[in-house]
Amino acid sequence: MEKIIYSNSKINIGLNILGKLENGYHLLDMVMAPISLSDKIIINFLEKPGDLKISTNKCEIPTDKSNILYKIYEKFYQKSGIKKEEIEVYLEKIVPHEAGLGGGSSNGAFFLKELNNYHNNPLTLEEMLELGKSVGADIPFFVINKSSRVRGIGEVIDILENKLDCSIILIKPDFGVSTAAAYKNYSIIKNKKNADIENIITGLKNGDISQVDNSIENMLEQGLLLENENVKKFRKELEKITGIAGIKFHMSGSGSAYYTLIPKNKGQQTYEWLKQSFRSCEVFLCSFI
Repeated sequence: MEKIIYSNSKINIGLNILGKLENGYHLLDMVMAPISLSDKIIINFLEKPGDLKISTNKCEIPTDKSNILYKIYEKFYQKSGIKKEEIEVYLEKIVPHEAGLGGGSSNGAFFLKELNNYHNNPLTLEEMLELGKSVGADIPFFVINKSSRVRGIGEVIDILENKLDCSIILIKPDFGVSTAAAYKNYSIIKNKKNADIENIITGLKNGDISQVDNSIENMLEQGLLLENENVKKFRKELEKITGIAGIKFHMSGSGSAYYTLIPKNKGQQTYEWLKQSFRSCEVFLCSFI
């Protein structure tokens, strides 16, 4: 039985770091919203005992047991008590990796939901969230896949009303940022700028782009700007565009991708312009979902 699914990405609309736990995890307070840029996953359930086989269109993506899909596969069958079945997965990656867009976590969450559905839902939503959290901090968000305020280490999720009717333009430069590197400098930021999460939530509810735009800060970006030369240089390039067109850019998560919120009637035109302005980058025109 073959199933084709589309595993969407996300952006962070404000990200505050509140502290660090003894186990190394950081306590966060942020808003996350699913967006239309998606990977394509073709799942072939062979309906016989066996193992998971992964293939992909990107040579840099591992296809062994280190792949997030394999980790989900192992944990699902372990938790459900069902005997492992042979499954072939082809992952067509479109969402850039090391971009702060949650592509890998989304792949894992959507695969988990399909496994559960295929086996007639042996796991409850709460069990899927717990399983997802044990593999990756962003997976519970993608299991729910709605605009949310996300706190703790990613496990406290409160669904929000998002009435922003706008285009989202993503710009992914020709370098990535590891999540570990992004978190490393948090402790040495001297003048931390906090995102106004409450104001962002109100702006989303009211569909007010300006209110949201003016309330966004990202502490991970603040840390990266202390010493990551790639990020510093690219941020300066974005600031030139900001000076010319008044467009605000925000880093999503741990980067390296940035996004801007544009009124729908200006979305296509702005996308074409930015695509010409940043020819060495991947540029995507997206929307909230």
